[in-house]
Amino acid sequence: MIQILAGVGLFFLGVLVGAVFHRSVQGEASKNKRLEQKLSELQDTHTKYQAEVSEHFMNTARAVHTLNKSYKEVHDHLAKGASRLCNEEQANDFIALGSKSDIKAEHAHDAGIDLENFTPPMDYAPKTDGGTLSETFGMTKLSEEQLTTNNFDEKNKAKNASL
Repeated sequence: MIQILAGVGLFFLGVLVGAVFHRSVQGEASKNKRLEQKLSELQDTHTKYQAEVSEHFMNTARAVHTLNKSYKEVHDHLAKGASRLCNEEQANDFIALGSKSDIKAEHAHDAGIDLENFTPPMDYAPKTDGGTLSETFGMTKLSEEQLTTNNFDEKNKAKNASL
């Protein structure tokens, strides 16, 4: 009889341990499932946001294109009106204002810039010997004797005196 009671007791103890183990494993699985759902929602939100940004910039590009087209149409309308209603010299002056190259040249001329010989600023230093960006700029070569005797002060004094 004791053996039967011990067997039944161990059976219920095993069921209890199995239930606790199952609950802890199932808790982790449900936690993982919730995290996966949250990650999926965040990815969907991010994808929607990217689509909205792309759509916004496409609409902005279309609006700017329409604005430029409208500006050109207004200018063309004014140019036609000027050619019809003004004398030829004034009409030609107005039409010439629409040319971008003429506008750039006029602004450059007003600023005192010669476009024929103009070079834009460079973001690098050209490779030339002795330029201010050269690694050896302002350095003088010393003889072996001056280097070994530390007698280079006389050369610098003579150089500074000539300046």
